[in-house]
Amino acid sequence: MNDKIKNDSSKLQFDTVRFCTSSDNISLIEGKEHLFKHVLDIETGEFSIIEFNSQANQNNRELVPFSLYIHANRQSKRMTIEFSSKLLLEDYPLLISEDTFPQALRNIERLGICKLNVEAIIEDCSFNKLHATKDVDMELTESILNTLNLCTGDYRRYNWKRYMGESICFKKDVKTRDCQEELNIYNKEVEILTPKNKPFLKMVSNPTEILEYYQKKTRFELKMETKRMIMKKLKISDTSYYNVMRGNPNILLEQFDCIFTPSANSKAADISLINGFTDYTLFCTLRFHKFNLKTIEQDIKDRRLYGPNSRCALGRAMNKVKSMAHAWNKQSTNANSIIEEIREKLESKSMIL
Repeated sequence: MNDKIKNDSSKLQFDTVRFCTSSDNISLIEGKEHLFKHVLDIETGEFSIIEFNSQANQNNRELVPFSLYIHANRQSKRMTIEFSSKLLLEDYPLLISEDTFPQALRNIERLGICKLNVEAIIEDCSFNKLHATKDVDMELTESILNTLNLCTGDYRRYNWKRYMGESICFKKDVKTRDCQEELNIYNKEVEILTPKNKPFLKMVSNPTEILEYYQKKTRFELKMETKRMIMKKLKISDTSYYNVMRGNPNILLEQFDCIFTPSANSKAADISLINGFTDYTLFCTLRFHKFNLKTIEQDIKDRRLYGPNSRCALGRAMNKVKSMAHAWNKQSTNANSIIEEIREKLESKSMIL
């Protein structure tokens, strides 16, 4: 990897992609057929289905220590390929984009798995899974995580959970798959050092450079796992290659703004935090539930503090709790400046590797 490679972050970048294309665009490498699982068509005597899964067995995991899946059906003429940006190998930090997608496909042959007609795939593929991704220069501190917890505009709409100690996930609380949204924000410097990534780092020729690149980096990743969601978020009419790669470049910023709305960041008044016993009880309730507004609301319901016909009263009570949460957040973490700083980083247009 060239230290001076310019990563044009004005273009969309993805950590994971899945797409469909014609099964005519794959050919096996002589002597490597055993890497694939085969289904034989008894009538024709030919393979009707071939499949490679990097996680299928130990040999495949050693050859490809990251996610790579290829399924080709000769009868339906349909092939599905899914992979992560680790397929870029030494150029992993560049992520998958219009510039690097062809390189990722060619690396499949470089790894000795199969041959792909890259040009034909670009012309006829359609995407049905994308993880839009951006790595920004920001240390994901406890203060920032607490701010994100409390600045969710509609706590009933989005569920959030902390994981791996230094990560947070926001999911839209719906059952319909086409309406599901998931934004993950995590410390990439910590994640790249987890045991699951060690085989990959041993595989590439520049592990030190990759680790140095991710120092004090925070990753923002929006998961889109249906065509309808991809078209909605990228503001495109179909999921063909150029439409996807040249879609809405501000997708992560818009998703961030959707979750962390201005109203959530402006309700804290510049007044003393606790001005009486009522304020004190509100603050203690927040601390007991670790400032999780949704958990507080559910606890109130479970305890039947309000009758079934008292939704307005419950709403008024939750507004008081929410106001206290935002007042504490503003005074203790300077929430507005943290949110604005993140927005500016998501808006940045260029960075250097």
